[in-house]
Amino acid sequence: MGKQQKTSSVWVVLLRSLVVAMILYMGGAAVLALLLVKGVLPETAAFPVLAVLCVAAAVFGGGLCARSLTWGTLPASLAAAALFAAVLLGVGAAFLRGIAWSAHGGVLLLCVAGGGLLSGLLGGGRTKGKRKRKKGKL
Repeated sequence: MGKQQKTSSVWVVLLRSLVVAMILYMGGAAVLALLLVKGVLPETAAFPVLAVLCVAAAVFGGGLCARSLTWGTLPASLAAAALFAAVLLGVGAAFLRGIAWSAHGGVLLLCVAGGGLLSGLLGGGRTKGKRKRKKGKL
């Protein structure tokens, strides 16, 4: 009998990718806050760093999801990015009075979508190796 790979449920894989993305995003935001308070970074650098954190979290979460699901790399990565964006929207709507779409809220969501797209495009480059030709009669 051969070894069989265990396949995780779709929701487990999506939840795992969401946890990875949220840990990266929240950890980066905590380090950013520390650097801002200590005066290492100016306040004008806060939003670009936060945007890069959104892209990085979506790339790593989507990459984990793309390698674990059988949907294909792009749909799986975009699903993970959509879940991450939904959580960011939910937290923003729950704790803030409103989301400023014209200011930075929409840009951060576009960064998450771009990170999911980037993860899907980068995750599709896997190759299974070269085929060896059988030497036969000419």
